[in-house]
Amino acid sequence: MSTNKAKTILLKTAKYLGITFVVILGLLFLTPIVFADKIKEQIKKTANEKLSAELNYSDVSISFFHHFPSLTLTLSDLHLNGSAPYKDEKFLTAKEVSFGINVASLVFSKEVKIDQIYLSDAFINVKVNAKGEANYNVYKSSSQEQNPKDSTETALKLERIEILNSKIIYDDLSTKVHFDAFGFNYLGKGDLNKAVFDLYSKAKIEKLNIVYENEPYLMNKKIDADLITKVNVNSLSFFFQQNNLKINQLLVDFKGKFNFLKDGYNMDFVIKSDNSDLHDVFTAFPPKYITWLSKTELKGNTNLFFTLKGDYIASKNIAPDLNLDVKIDSGFVNYNKSSFPVSNLNLEIKTTVPSLNPELAIVDAKNLSLNINKDYLKSKFYVKGVNTPDINGEFKAKIDLEKLITALGIPNIVLKGILAGDIKTNGKFDLKNKLFPVTNGIVDLENGYLKTPYYPNPITNITIKSKIE
Repeated sequence: MSTNKAKTILLKTAKYLGITFVVILGLLFLTPIVFADKIKEQIKKTANEKLSAELNYSDVSISFFHHFPSLTLTLSDLHLNGSAPYKDEKFLTAKEVSFGINVASLVFSKEVKIDQIYLSDAFINVKVNAKGEANYNVYKSSSQEQNPKDSTETALKLERIEILNSKIIYDDLSTKVHFDAFGFNYLGKGDLNKAVFDLYSKAKIEKLNIVYENEPYLMNKKIDADLITKVNVNSLSFFFQQNNLKINQLLVDFKGKFNFLKDGYNMDFVIKSDNSDLHDVFTAFPPKYITWLSKTELKGNTNLFFTLKGDYIASKNIAPDLNLDVKIDSGFVNYNKSSFPVSNLNLEIKTTVPSLNPELAIVDAKNLSLNINKDYLKSKFYVKGVNTPDINGEFKAKIDLEKLITALGIPNIVLKGILAGDIKTNGKFDLKNKLFPVTNGIVDLENGYLKTPYYPNPITNITIKSKIE
């Protein structure tokens, strides 16, 4: 092939590519302009028909370049109020909300199909009052729509939801649960148009705070999650099939289901963490332990198993059952570089709280044991109830209490003395009816010392030589 002929072919190829590029670029600019009125009209129509709450925004724009290559309609400075009884309060605000539009529907159909939603710098403020009435019921059901068979309405057939740099506040007065999620980033994919569909999600939270009955349980925790959730739109139920969560450094597996009831919720949650490092477990603990953890060397193998199953209906005082199993093998604890660390820490405890009622709580500690050098402590106990508990337990120890308190870093208490004991106890403890468990054993304490925040001076020279029957 001659050089001139090769140049001619190259020039023609470049020419056709250039023309194609210009045409595509022209379409990218012209398509939003040509169909702008149709899109805006259908969006406004959909908002009026589909939403039961007040919606406001400052500006509307249409472009291929905002979330390229999707054609997106963007609402700026969006404000969406909540449903009754929160109609006058904001449910959702966002710097931008963009709707990805199926381009084929613009050309070949009378309807505008929305298949993607993007939220940027959003604030989602979820509220539930003491009666269980929530502000998020802003989407009208089919029975509420005035023209459900209107062929020109906008079709909401979502395949992708993306939330960037947003904040969520959930405040539920009926369950007394409050949580904040800051730096919330979420990507969800699935055919959300189906009545039952799988939602594949990735979520990251820079700071998660969870408060129950005004007591903080998680504060400033970092969350990284991969989720697969089966959603049933007709029954408003969610099945969590395969969910890997990372809470700070603790990896957990989360499965279960969650159903919305008329006056409450039905839940069946299973959370477990197998063969986790003891240190990683404590990174997910409430904030008051974080200072302690920063000064403590922790080792050991941990298994956690948590379930929450049943209905929660506040108006009928119905609550789910809670179970928590904790097992620690070969634990090691050394606070602030103590010369006498705790070793061979073994723990196996099963806790059950039926209907979330503390009076029905059962704590079954099959093993609690540890060593400090040759000193030891061994115990097992079964406790049912709180105010008048049934107790069955055994306790054996020969240990230096000062070394134990120092190694564990227990705050606000100074305790000293050599404790030796061998006790068995079984029965009900009820002060009002003068009942005490049947107890047998010995307890000896030499050179005892106790200092607490409740009295300015310590109790010293405590000596106990006892035989209990």
